Amino acid sequence: MEDSKTNSLQNSEESNISNKSAFDLLKSKVEAILFVSDTPLEAGDIRNWIGEVSLSDIRMAIRALAFEYEDRAFEIFENGNKYQIRTRIEHIGLIKKQYAGKARSLSKNALETLAIIAYRQPITRAQINALRQVDSSSIVQTLKEKELIYASGTRKEVGNPLEYKTSQKFLEVFGLSSLSELPSLRSLQMNIDDQKKAVLALNSIEEQQEDNTSASDIGYSSQEES
Repeated sequence: MEDSKTNSLQNSEESNISNKSAFDLLKSKVEAILFVSDTPLEAGDIRNWIGEVSLSDIRMAIRALAFEYEDRAFEIFENGNKYQIRTRIEHIGLIKKQYAGKARSLSKNALETLAIIAYRQPITRAQINALRQVDSSSIVQTLKEKELIYASGTRKEVGNPLEYKTSQKFLEVFGLSSLSELPSLRSLQMNIDDQKKAVLALNSIEEQQEDNTSASDIGYSSQEES
């Protein structure tokens, strides 16, 4: 009896599959892959997973799924030609309630440092310290370990300090397609005292850079920042 039910279910599933068009089958495969992936995927990644299928067909399937999701609580989020199934932003408040009271992945100081890097990039650790008026070495290291920032190169000045930028993962975590979608600094309504502190800190940095350039011209150098 039990074997009969199992066979019946298998026959039903095979019948459903056989009734689907080739495109519907492809769409189902693409959906399954995006659903289980915890990182955004390029069309090429999905094709490699499925096998013999064209990139144009993969992209067509993604567009079809995006259209089907228009009235759903989730969507296909595209960022830098990578795709991911994500909860729609209008439901973020509801999702946050579920995690209220749980340990946050980033501290207030880490978020502050990340914001400075996002708006001032590329930026050196000395500049971050000047703006925050406190040593931020450990926080910068934490942000690097979480892959939210990366060392993009070195600045051509005494010591060749590392410059930091936000990463692709930063955009993905905060639901941004590009840095141009960051809210303007004015919209953040920074108070007058903080604006004055920021201006003084940046002026101080620029003066130091001029002094460093002069020192470099006469042959002085210092150790590279790590």
